[in-house]
Amino acid sequence: MVEKRKLSRKIANDRLVIKDQISGSKVGTVVNISAAGFMLLSEKAIKTGNIYQFDLLMPQLVEQHSQISFGAEALWCSEAAQAGSYWTGFQIIDISNRDEAIISKLIEGWSIQE
Repeated sequence: MVEKRKLSRKIANDRLVIKDQISGSKVGTVVNISAAGFMLLSEKAIKTGNIYQFDLLMPQLVEQHSQISFGAEALWCSEAAQAGSYWTGFQIIDISNRDEAIISKLIEGWSIQE
C-alpha cells in the first residue's frame, strides 16, 4: 500500500472520544491522529465515502478547550481482530485553523505511528 498521508499520525496517548454532532452519540475512540486525519476504533461499521460532522472530546483542556469540531470523510473501514469492533480511516476535510492548532498542540509530544 502506498502511503498518501501528508502528515505523520501519532498514536493516541489519551482516550480521545469521537462524538457525532448531529445525533450526539459516541462513534468511537481515536487510535492515531494528525491534523489531517485519524483512525477510529468503533463498535459499528462506518459507511465509507460519507462525510461526518464530529466533535473530538479531550480528557484535559488544551488551549482552554475540552473539545474541537470538524468534518471528516470515511475513507476505509475494516473489521478489527476483536469481534464486534471496526477500524476506520478518516481524512479531516473541514476544520478551523484554531482547532487544527489544538490537535497539533495536543499530540506534539506523542509517538509517531509506524
